[in-house]
Amino acid sequence: MNRVSTLEVLLNDVLVGYLTHYPDEKTFFVIDEGYIEYGEERPLLSLSLARPGDEEATRALLLDDRHKSASVKVPSFFSNLLPEGALRRSIAQRLKVHEDREFLLLSALGHDLPGAVILSSADTPERLKRRRSAAVAPTAEDLHELKFSLGGMQMKFSMLRQGERFTVAGGKMLGNYIVKPPSNDFPALPMVEAATMETARAAGIDVPEVQLLLPDRIHGLPDMAGYRQGEPFYAIRRFDRANHGRIHVEDFAQVFNLRTHQKYGRVNYEMIGRTLLLYAGGLPDVKEMARRLVLNVLMGNGDAHIKNWSLIYDNPLRPRLAPAYDLVSTVAYTSHDISVALNMAGAKLFKVITLDTFATLFARIGLVDRVREDVIEEVRSTGRRVLEVWHGQFVAAGVPEALIRKIEAHQAELPLAKAL
Repeated sequence: MNRVSTLEVLLNDVLVGYLTHYPDEKTFFVIDEGYIEYGEERPLLSLSLARPGDEEATRALLLDDRHKSASVKVPSFFSNLLPEGALRRSIAQRLKVHEDREFLLLSALGHDLPGAVILSSADTPERLKRRRSAAVAPTAEDLHELKFSLGGMQMKFSMLRQGERFTVAGGKMLGNYIVKPPSNDFPALPMVEAATMETARAAGIDVPEVQLLLPDRIHGLPDMAGYRQGEPFYAIRRFDRANHGRIHVEDFAQVFNLRTHQKYGRVNYEMIGRTLLLYAGGLPDVKEMARRLVLNVLMGNGDAHIKNWSLIYDNPLRPRLAPAYDLVSTVAYTSHDISVALNMAGAKLFKVITLDTFATLFARIGLVDRVREDVIEEVRSTGRRVLEVWHGQFVAAGVPEALIRKIEAHQAELPLAKAL
């Protein structure tokens, strides 16, 4: 790109600022003065730019230039709106650009990003009118069924469910489900993910609707034969889409201004929990976090990194913990996956995490005495429920016996399972 190019940053219909890319490959995010002057009723773009209930601190963050510029890539908040892995490579190849040239990727994908962020071209006279429609880059037609952005490494598609039919959303239509094809690398992965999510639901964890789909219900994807044959596709309802439009979300990499390659090492569960307690849904969010952590330990999910924890802004002025997603028993596939993704009160190995680990974590988050004991009881009751229901859920989903035995072997070594 040999010219200056600018994208409006909209949060639904509110102008937040401008993302500008220069010929030297630097990109700057500038907050619009009108958004700053919006005051305490300002819909929040990110907890990295806000302290709910503290307008002075929020204004200081909005005016702080840190984390608002980058070279080649875009500032971290926007970088985390883009996919990783195979989906990013496919999009970059179709646009004929390098996958690190993130501004160009965002220009093409700005209409269908996670949450309520819309990036719309500001390089035309319509900029003066603060245009609200999401214009895509001239090269976006090359994307075909990939005119959307979803986080994560696994290949996935944003699709629109209409009755029993799932189709690639076209034009300005937004997908309301994420659909993942079966994996050529991990047999029965759709069934394992669906079973883990249904186990979570049965244990009282907040999860969206999930389904296993036969290929004949899916329309508009090319080369269906390119995926593992004989297995269903996995579908999960998007909690950032509703009948009335977009609901804003952000993951914790955005909250902490981190890049995707930093999703394992820079943040721990204590930092996530303290953020929930102080700036999100408070104690109910911490209890929900506790339920997910005990499930991750018992089911052997070693991939609950910061991008697999998100906030949802159904109240635009203050977020809460978003529903759980990407819950999967990773120990079913590898003997090397022996720890949780992030540090948990000084512990990471599944086999050393106990109820005392949870108690220490909650004390560090800031819970005291009776409140902490109440959350520990939530851990106990959720853990018992997980152990009661998981096997039936995995059998019902058609998970192969060999994978079920790996999970059983994992649980047999856990002091936490024995203590429940």
